[in-house]
Amino acid sequence: MPGALDGIRVLDLSQMWAVPGAGMYLADQGAGVIKVEPPWGDDARRLVTASPLKGENRHFLVVNRGKRGIALDIATPEGREIVHRLVRRVDVLLQNFRPGVAERLGYGFETLRSLNPRLVYVEVTPFGPRGPYAGKRAYDLITQGLAGILSRRRLEDGTPIGAPVWVADCSAPMLIVYGVVLALLARERTGQGQKVETSLLAAAVAMQSVEMVRGAGEVNPPASYAVQAMFAPYRCRDGQWLILVAANDDQWSRLCKALGLAHLAADPAFNSPLARSERSARLSSILTGAFASRPRDEWLELLQAEEVPSAPVLEPEEVFHHPQLLENDMVVEVEHPRAGRVKLMGVPVRLSETPGAVGVPAPALDQHTDEVLSELGYTAEEIGALREKGIVGAAGRPA
Repeated sequence: MPGALDGIRVLDLSQMWAVPGAGMYLADQGAGVIKVEPPWGDDARRLVTASPLKGENRHFLVVNRGKRGIALDIATPEGREIVHRLVRRVDVLLQNFRPGVAERLGYGFETLRSLNPRLVYVEVTPFGPRGPYAGKRAYDLITQGLAGILSRRRLEDGTPIGAPVWVADCSAPMLIVYGVVLALLARERTGQGQKVETSLLAAAVAMQSVEMVRGAGEVNPPASYAVQAMFAPYRCRDGQWLILVAANDDQWSRLCKALGLAHLAADPAFNSPLARSERSARLSSILTGAFASRPRDEWLELLQAEEVPSAPVLEPEEVFHHPQLLENDMVVEVEHPRAGRVKLMGVPVRLSETPGAVGVPAPALDQHTDEVLSELGYTAEEIGALREKGIVGAAGRPA
Protein backbone atom coordinates (compact mmCIF):
# COMPACT_ATOMS: atom_id res chain seq x y z
CA MET A 1 0.00 0.00 0.00
CA PRO A 2 1.51 3.38 -0.96
CA GLY A 3 2.24 5.80 1.85
CA ALA A 4 0.86 9.31 2.17
CA LEU A 5 4.19 10.70 0.91
CA ASP A 6 4.68 8.17 -1.86
CA GLY A 7 6.44 9.94 -4.75
CA ILE A 8 8.01 12.64 -2.58
CA ARG A 9 11.80 12.58 -2.92
CA VAL A 10 14.06 13.74 -0.12
CA LEU A 11 17.79 14.49 -0.08
CA ASP A 12 19.20 14.20 3.44
CA LEU A 13 22.55 15.96 3.89
CA SER A 14 22.25 16.03 7.67
CA GLN A 15 24.14 14.18 10.38
CA MET A 16 23.61 13.02 13.98
CA TRP A 17 20.02 12.55 15.23
CA ALA A 18 17.58 15.43 15.01
CA VAL A 19 17.47 16.15 11.29
CA PRO A 20 18.09 12.55 10.17
CA GLY A 21 15.16 11.71 12.46
CA ALA A 22 12.97 13.91 10.28
CA GLY A 23 14.12 11.90 7.26
CA MET A 24 13.07 8.76 9.14
CA TYR A 25 9.54 10.07 9.70
CA LEU A 26 9.24 11.08 6.03
CA ALA A 27 10.48 7.65 4.91
CA ASP A 28 8.02 5.92 7.26
CA GLN A 29 5.23 7.63 5.33
CA GLY A 30 6.50 6.55 1.91
CA ALA A 31 8.94 9.27 0.86
CA GLY A 32 12.04 8.16 -1.02
CA VAL A 33 14.98 9.39 1.07
CA ILE A 34 18.62 9.45 -0.05
CA LYS A 35 21.03 9.95 2.83
CA VAL A 36 24.38 11.50 1.94
CA GLU A 37 27.24 10.70 4.28
CA PRO A 38 30.87 11.83 4.04
CA PRO A 39 33.28 9.04 3.00
CA TRP A 40 34.12 8.44 6.68
CA GLY A 41 30.45 8.19 7.63
CA ASP A 42 27.94 10.17 9.65
CA ASP A 43 29.31 11.08 13.09
CA ALA A 44 26.23 9.36 14.52
CA ARG A 45 27.80 6.03 13.56
CA ARG A 46 30.49 6.68 16.18
CA LEU A 47 28.56 8.50 18.91
CA VAL A 48 28.30 6.21 21.93
CA THR A 49 25.51 6.73 24.47
CA ALA A 50 24.65 3.01 24.50
CA SER A 51 26.71 -0.07 23.70
CA PRO A 52 26.71 -1.03 19.99
CA LEU A 53 24.46 -3.84 18.75
CA LYS A 54 26.69 -6.40 17.02
CA GLY A 55 28.98 -3.56 16.02
CA GLU A 56 26.18 -1.30 14.78
CA ASN A 57 25.27 2.01 16.40
CA ARG A 58 21.78 1.63 17.87
CA HIS A 59 20.77 5.25 17.34
CA PHE A 60 21.85 5.26 13.71
CA LEU A 61 19.67 2.20 13.06
CA VAL A 62 16.47 4.00 13.96
CA VAL A 63 16.94 7.56 12.67
CA ASN A 64 18.17 6.33 9.28
CA ARG A 65 15.76 3.48 8.65
CA GLY A 66 13.93 3.52 5.34
CA LYS A 67 16.69 5.40 3.49
CA ARG A 68 19.13 4.67 0.71
CA GLY A 69 22.66 5.75 1.57
CA ILE A 70 25.53 7.12 -0.48
CA ALA A 71 29.05 8.12 0.56
CA LEU A 72 30.13 11.41 -1.01
CA ASP A 73 32.61 14.19 -0.35
CA ILE A 74 30.28 17.13 -0.84
CA ALA A 75 33.08 19.66 -0.29
CA THR A 76 34.67 18.87 -3.66
CA PRO A 77 33.61 20.34 -7.03
CA GLU A 78 32.65 16.86 -8.28
CA GLY A 79 30.69 16.19 -5.10
CA ARG A 80 28.90 19.52 -5.47
CA GLU A 81 27.90 18.61 -9.03
CA ILE A 82 26.41 15.33 -7.81
CA VAL A 83 24.44 17.11 -5.07
CA HIS A 84 23.20 19.71 -7.57
CA ARG A 85 22.02 16.95 -9.92
CA LEU A 86 20.15 15.36 -7.04
CA VAL A 87 18.63 18.71 -6.02
CA ARG A 88 17.10 19.10 -9.48
CA ARG A 89 15.21 15.82 -8.92
CA VAL A 90 14.04 16.04 -5.30
CA ASP A 91 11.20 17.75 -3.47
CA VAL A 92 12.84 18.25 -0.07
CA LEU A 93 16.38 18.90 1.12
CA LEU A 94 17.39 18.41 4.76
CA GLN A 95 20.55 20.00 6.18
CA ASN A 96 21.95 21.01 9.55
CA PHE A 97 25.13 22.89 8.62
CA ARG A 98 26.28 25.68 10.90
CA PRO A 99 25.15 29.13 9.68
CA GLY A 100 27.19 30.16 6.64
CA VAL A 101 28.58 26.71 5.82
CA ALA A 102 25.86 25.79 3.32
CA GLU A 103 26.47 29.01 1.40
CA ARG A 104 30.25 28.49 1.42
CA LEU A 105 29.89 24.96 0.06
CA GLY A 106 27.39 25.95 -2.63
CA TYR A 107 24.28 24.58 -0.94
CA GLY A 108 22.59 27.77 0.26
CA PHE A 109 18.86 28.23 -0.20
CA GLU A 110 19.09 30.79 -2.99
CA THR A 111 21.60 28.71 -4.94
CA LEU A 112 19.56 25.53 -4.73
CA ARG A 113 16.26 27.29 -5.36
CA SER A 114 17.71 28.56 -8.64
CA LEU A 115 18.24 24.92 -9.61
CA ASN A 116 14.81 23.79 -8.43
CA PRO A 117 12.18 26.48 -7.68
CA ARG A 118 9.85 23.82 -6.20
CA LEU A 119 12.41 22.73 -3.60
CA VAL A 120 11.39 22.66 0.08
CA TYR A 121 14.67 23.53 1.79
CA VAL A 122 15.05 22.66 5.48
CA GLU A 123 17.64 24.51 7.53
CA VAL A 124 18.09 23.40 11.14
CA THR A 125 20.59 25.03 13.47
CA PRO A 126 21.35 24.50 17.16
CA PHE A 127 20.22 27.95 18.37
CA GLY A 128 18.51 29.69 15.44
CA PRO A 129 20.04 31.79 12.64
CA ARG A 130 20.42 35.03 14.63
CA GLY A 131 21.61 36.14 18.07
CA PRO A 132 24.80 35.72 20.10
CA TYR A 133 24.75 31.92 19.90
CA ALA A 134 23.87 31.68 16.21
CA GLY A 135 27.20 30.35 14.99
CA LYS A 136 28.06 28.15 17.95
CA ARG A 137 28.22 24.37 17.99
CA ALA A 138 25.80 22.46 20.19
CA TYR A 139 24.08 19.19 20.92
CA ASP A 140 20.87 18.32 22.75
CA LEU A 141 22.19 18.84 26.29
CA ILE A 142 23.67 22.22 25.42
CA THR A 143 20.29 23.49 24.24
CA GLN A 144 18.65 21.97 27.32
CA GLY A 145 20.88 24.27 29.35
CA LEU A 146 19.97 27.41 27.42
CA ALA A 147 16.27 26.47 27.34
CA GLY A 148 16.09 26.17 31.14
CA ILE A 149 15.40 22.43 31.13
CA LEU A 150 18.56 21.49 33.00
CA SER A 151 17.73 23.80 35.90
CA ARG A 152 14.29 22.24 36.45
CA ARG A 153 15.81 19.31 38.37
CA ARG A 154 18.85 19.48 40.64
CA LEU A 155 20.73 17.26 43.04
CA GLU A 156 20.81 18.23 46.71
CA ASP A 157 24.03 20.17 46.14
CA GLY A 158 22.41 22.18 43.35
CA THR A 159 23.94 20.30 40.42
CA PRO A 160 21.58 20.51 37.42
CA ILE A 161 20.28 17.19 36.09
CA GLY A 162 19.63 16.64 32.39
CA ALA A 163 16.34 15.18 31.20
CA PRO A 164 16.55 11.37 31.04
CA VAL A 165 15.68 11.46 27.33
CA TRP A 166 17.04 13.54 24.45
CA VAL A 167 14.42 16.27 24.60
CA ALA A 168 15.49 18.41 21.64
CA ASP A 169 16.91 15.71 19.39
CA CYS A 170 13.75 13.60 19.57
CA SER A 171 11.20 16.42 19.33
CA ALA A 172 12.89 18.53 16.64
CA PRO A 173 12.21 15.89 13.94
CA MET A 174 8.48 16.29 14.54
CA LEU A 175 8.73 20.08 14.12
CA ILE A 176 10.77 19.61 10.96
CA VAL A 177 8.28 17.20 9.40
CA TYR A 178 5.42 19.52 10.40
CA GLY A 179 7.19 22.33 8.53
CA VAL A 180 7.96 20.14 5.51
CA VAL A 181 4.37 18.99 5.12
CA LEU A 182 3.10 22.58 5.47
CA ALA A 183 5.56 23.70 2.79
CA LEU A 184 4.52 20.86 0.48
CA LEU A 185 0.87 21.81 0.97
CA ALA A 186 1.65 25.46 0.21
CA ARG A 187 3.55 24.34 -2.91
CA GLU A 188 0.42 22.62 -4.17
CA ARG A 189 -1.28 26.04 -4.12
CA THR A 190 1.57 28.21 -5.37
CA GLY A 191 3.89 25.92 -7.31
CA GLN A 192 6.83 27.31 -5.35
CA GLY A 193 9.06 25.79 -2.72
CA GLN A 194 10.33 27.67 0.31
CA LYS A 195 12.72 27.50 3.24
CA VAL A 196 11.69 25.76 6.49
CA GLU A 197 13.66 26.84 9.56
CA THR A 198 13.77 25.53 13.10
CA SER A 199 16.39 24.76 15.75
CA LEU A 200 17.18 22.44 18.62
CA LEU A 201 16.61 25.37 20.97
CA ALA A 202 13.15 26.00 19.50
CA ALA A 203 12.31 22.33 20.03
CA ALA A 204 13.52 22.45 23.64
CA VAL A 205 11.37 25.53 24.28
CA ALA A 206 8.34 23.92 22.58
CA MET A 207 8.67 20.90 24.87
CA GLN A 208 8.01 23.28 27.77
CA SER A 209 5.11 25.14 26.13
CA VAL A 210 2.68 24.90 29.03
CA GLU A 211 5.36 26.10 31.45
CA MET A 212 6.49 29.00 29.23
CA VAL A 213 3.83 31.53 30.27
CA ARG A 214 4.57 34.75 32.14
CA GLY A 215 2.56 37.91 32.69
CA ALA A 216 4.13 40.97 31.08
CA GLY A 217 4.46 42.68 34.47
CA GLU A 218 5.49 39.69 36.57
CA VAL A 219 8.65 40.26 38.57
CA ASN A 220 8.96 36.96 40.40
CA PRO A 221 8.48 33.54 38.78
CA PRO A 222 5.19 31.83 39.65
CA ALA A 223 5.07 29.07 42.23
CA SER A 224 5.57 25.73 40.49
CA TYR A 225 3.42 22.76 41.36
CA ALA A 226 4.73 20.55 38.55
CA VAL A 227 6.13 18.10 41.12
CA GLN A 228 3.36 17.30 43.55
CA ALA A 229 1.45 14.50 45.23
CA MET A 230 -1.26 14.36 42.57
CA PHE A 231 1.23 13.82 39.74
CA ALA A 232 3.64 11.39 41.35
CA PRO A 233 4.95 7.82 41.50
CA TYR A 234 4.32 5.70 44.62
CA ARG A 235 6.06 2.61 45.88
CA CYS A 236 3.83 -0.32 46.75
CA ARG A 237 4.21 -3.17 49.23
CA ASP A 238 6.02 -5.44 46.74
CA GLY A 239 8.62 -2.77 45.98
CA GLN A 240 7.08 -2.03 42.57
CA TRP A 241 6.10 1.50 41.56
CA LEU A 242 3.00 2.98 39.97
CA ILE A 243 2.28 6.45 38.64
CA LEU A 244 -1.01 8.28 39.03
CA VAL A 245 -2.45 11.64 38.03
CA ALA A 246 -5.55 13.06 39.68
CA ALA A 247 -6.04 16.31 37.80
CA ASN A 248 -9.50 17.35 38.97
CA ASP A 249 -11.91 17.04 41.88
CA ASP A 250 -13.74 14.03 40.43
CA GLN A 251 -10.51 12.07 40.02
CA TRP A 252 -9.43 13.12 43.52
CA SER A 253 -12.69 11.78 44.93
CA ARG A 254 -12.29 8.52 43.01
CA LEU A 255 -8.70 8.18 44.24
CA CYS A 256 -9.83 8.59 47.83
CA LYS A 257 -12.48 5.92 47.34
CA ALA A 258 -9.99 3.48 45.81
CA LEU A 259 -7.58 4.02 48.69
CA GLY A 260 -10.27 3.55 51.34
CA LEU A 261 -9.79 7.19 52.39
CA ALA A 262 -13.18 8.55 51.32
CA HIS A 263 -13.21 11.05 54.19
CA LEU A 264 -10.30 12.96 52.59
CA ALA A 265 -12.38 13.88 49.55
CA ALA A 266 -14.37 16.41 51.60
CA ASP A 267 -11.51 17.57 53.81
CA PRO A 268 -11.23 21.39 53.38
CA ALA A 269 -7.44 21.02 53.35
CA PHE A 270 -7.64 19.08 50.05
CA ASN A 271 -10.97 20.09 48.49
CA SER A 272 -9.59 21.88 45.41
CA PRO A 273 -6.68 21.44 42.97
CA LEU A 274 -4.93 24.51 44.42
CA ALA A 275 -5.39 23.28 48.01
CA ARG A 276 -3.94 19.89 47.11
CA SER A 277 -1.03 21.57 45.35
CA GLU A 278 -0.23 23.87 48.25
CA ARG A 279 -0.35 21.00 50.75
CA SER A 280 1.44 18.53 48.52
CA ALA A 281 4.03 17.43 51.08
CA ARG A 282 1.37 16.55 53.65
CA LEU A 283 -0.74 14.77 51.06
CA SER A 284 2.25 12.89 49.67
CA SER A 285 2.98 11.47 53.13
CA ILE A 286 -0.60 10.19 53.45
CA LEU A 287 -0.58 8.57 50.00
CA THR A 288 2.87 7.06 50.49
CA GLY A 289 1.63 5.27 53.60
CA ALA A 290 -1.53 4.07 51.88
CA PHE A 291 0.19 2.62 48.83
CA ALA A 292 2.70 0.75 50.98
CA SER A 293 -0.12 -1.50 52.20
CA ARG A 294 -0.78 -3.47 48.99
CA PRO A 295 1.16 -4.85 45.99
CA ARG A 296 1.25 -2.72 42.86
CA ASP A 297 -1.04 -4.82 40.68
CA GLU A 298 -3.76 -4.85 43.34
CA TRP A 299 -3.62 -1.07 43.54
CA LEU A 300 -3.71 -0.72 39.76
CA GLU A 301 -6.81 -2.89 39.59
CA LEU A 302 -8.53 -0.74 42.23
CA LEU A 303 -7.45 2.55 40.68
CA GLN A 304 -8.48 1.56 37.19
CA ALA A 305 -11.84 0.29 38.43
CA GLU A 306 -12.41 3.82 39.73
CA GLU A 307 -11.06 5.32 36.45
CA VAL A 308 -8.17 7.04 38.18
CA PRO A 309 -5.46 7.62 35.53
CA SER A 310 -2.65 5.26 36.53
CA ALA A 311 -0.08 2.83 35.16
CA PRO A 312 2.88 0.75 36.28
CA VAL A 313 6.29 2.42 36.20
CA LEU A 314 8.14 0.14 33.79
CA GLU A 315 11.87 -0.25 33.44
CA PRO A 316 13.06 0.78 29.94
CA GLU A 317 13.68 -2.86 29.01
CA GLU A 318 10.13 -3.85 30.01
CA VAL A 319 8.70 -1.40 27.47
CA PHE A 320 9.86 -3.63 24.60
CA HIS A 321 7.65 -6.46 25.86
CA HIS A 322 4.53 -4.76 27.23
CA PRO A 323 1.35 -5.85 25.40
CA GLN A 324 -0.04 -2.31 25.21
CA LEU A 325 2.89 -1.22 23.04
CA LEU A 326 3.12 -4.42 21.03
CA GLU A 327 -0.58 -4.62 20.18
CA ASN A 328 -0.50 -1.03 18.88
CA ASP A 329 2.71 -1.55 16.87
CA MET A 330 4.57 1.02 18.95
CA VAL A 331 7.49 -1.40 18.97
CA VAL A 332 8.26 -3.36 15.79
CA GLU A 333 10.96 -5.73 14.60
CA VAL A 334 13.07 -5.34 11.47
CA GLU A 335 15.80 -7.51 10.01
CA HIS A 336 19.19 -5.82 9.69
CA PRO A 337 21.91 -7.56 7.63
CA ARG A 338 24.53 -7.17 10.38
CA ALA A 339 22.66 -6.44 13.60
CA GLY A 340 20.08 -9.19 12.98
CA ARG A 341 16.51 -8.88 14.28
CA VAL A 342 16.20 -5.42 15.82
CA LYS A 343 13.35 -3.95 17.85
CA LEU A 344 12.64 -0.30 17.05
CA MET A 345 10.04 2.36 17.68
CA GLY A 346 7.12 1.85 15.31
CA VAL A 347 5.37 4.50 13.21
CA PRO A 348 3.86 6.84 15.84
CA VAL A 349 1.20 8.43 13.60
CA ARG A 350 -1.12 6.22 11.58
CA LEU A 351 -3.53 7.23 8.83
CA SER A 352 -6.49 4.95 8.16
CA GLU A 353 -5.94 4.65 4.39
CA THR A 354 -2.17 5.22 4.19
CA PRO A 355 -0.87 4.05 7.57
CA GLY A 356 2.83 4.17 6.79
CA ALA A 357 5.33 1.47 7.70
CA VAL A 358 8.89 0.91 8.82
CA GLY A 359 10.76 0.26 5.59
CA VAL A 360 14.21 -1.05 4.79
CA PRO A 361 16.86 -1.01 7.53
CA ALA A 362 19.36 1.83 7.88
CA PRO A 363 21.91 1.66 5.05
CA ALA A 364 25.48 0.56 5.39
CA LEU A 365 28.00 3.25 4.56
CA ASP A 366 28.29 3.49 0.74
CA GLN A 367 25.56 0.87 0.21
CA HIS A 368 23.64 2.62 -2.57
CA THR A 369 26.24 4.97 -4.04
CA ASP A 370 26.63 3.25 -7.41
CA GLU A 371 22.87 2.74 -7.70
CA VAL A 372 22.04 6.40 -7.11
CA LEU A 373 24.82 7.70 -9.36
CA SER A 374 23.62 5.40 -12.15
CA GLU A 375 20.15 6.90 -11.80
CA LEU A 376 21.75 10.33 -12.25
CA GLY A 377 23.29 9.24 -15.55
CA TYR A 378 26.82 8.43 -14.45
CA THR A 379 28.42 5.54 -16.30
CA ALA A 380 30.25 2.71 -14.59
CA GLU A 381 33.54 4.19 -15.82
CA GLU A 382 32.68 7.62 -14.41
CA ILE A 383 31.70 6.09 -11.07
CA GLY A 384 34.95 4.16 -10.99
CA ALA A 385 36.92 7.35 -11.66
CA LEU A 386 35.09 9.14 -8.84
CA ARG A 387 35.96 6.27 -6.52
CA GLU A 388 39.59 6.42 -7.56
CA LYS A 389 39.71 10.12 -6.64
CA GLY A 390 37.98 9.53 -3.29
CA ILE A 391 34.98 11.66 -4.26
CA VAL A 392 32.57 8.80 -3.59
CA GLY A 393 32.84 5.64 -1.55
CA ALA A 394 33.82 4.79 1.99
CA ALA A 395 37.19 6.01 3.28
CA GLY A 396 38.82 7.07 6.51
CA ARG A 397 38.52 10.60 7.81
CA PRO A 398 41.24 12.83 6.28
CA ALA A 399 44.02 13.96 8.58
